[in-house]
Amino acid sequence: MNPDTPPPTALQAGGLRWRVQRAGLAPGQGPGLLLLHGTGSSLQSWRACLAGLAPHFSLLVPDLPGHGGSAAFADQQASLPRMASAVGDLLDALGWQPTLIAGHSAGAAVMLQLALDGRVPQARGLLAVNGALQPLPGVMGLVAPAVAKLASRSAWLPAWVTRHAAQPRALDHLIASTGSRLDDAGVAHYRALLKQPEHVRGVLDMLASWRLDELQTRLPTLRVPLWLAAGLGDRTVAPVQSLELARRLPAARFHPLPGLGHLAHEEAPQTVNALLLALRDQTAADTAA
Repeated sequence: MNPDTPPPTALQAGGLRWRVQRAGLAPGQGPGLLLLHGTGSSLQSWRACLAGLAPHFSLLVPDLPGHGGSAAFADQQASLPRMASAVGDLLDALGWQPTLIAGHSAGAAVMLQLALDGRVPQARGLLAVNGALQPLPGVMGLVAPAVAKLASRSAWLPAWVTRHAAQPRALDHLIASTGSRLDDAGVAHYRALLKQPEHVRGVLDMLASWRLDELQTRLPTLRVPLWLAAGLGDRTVAPVQSLELARRLPAARFHPLPGLGHLAHEEAPQTVNALLLALRDQTAADTAA
């Protein structure tokens, strides 16, 4: 974390314990920007972006339920609508609303669910960074959630993952499989997460409950401008998915990110920050017109 950035804090909202990062301008002194991480990550995935964004935005960066320092749902039902509703409850508890939202990978799905459900009425622009917005194809779409559900209810699997997945060779392979290259701090972030059995269990809860068919059906009704940024080297979510979605949605625009993988905001924070500033300027101009 940047030494000039206040440390994350813990709070209660909507019946959950949250870890959140507040940074940048004081609430009400500038546009609000909500940053949402993806599956298996935490608020620290945005750490390198914060210094460049802090002079321009009032920032809120939460750990999603079951991730990092935020508590999981007690009944382990971490569906997309419920995850988005929980984030909406957090915003209500804070009395704060974003003008812009950026979501990475599955965080982009949470972002879009929030917008479609009317929980972010002041949002004027959305940025998906390698958004994971398509259901898994064919049999995988049926099998993967069932396997994750069995794994999430295992008494020993999360502890086994913490022993093996955080080993240097396994972690290096995992990060390389995304098409991204991280610095030492980025690698250390994921190593620390994989050492937490509760984080691993929370990730499995999310994967077991994740369904995107209804979101896909509702996307054509989205009226908030959506920018779809896709790392052309992404090996986790094919960038063509973002391109095809941009062609389908009137309010969407595709932004290719050459040379970047799935963790583009961690590899090249200045590139993602530039997109957010451009989105801010574009939405401000549209509002003034």
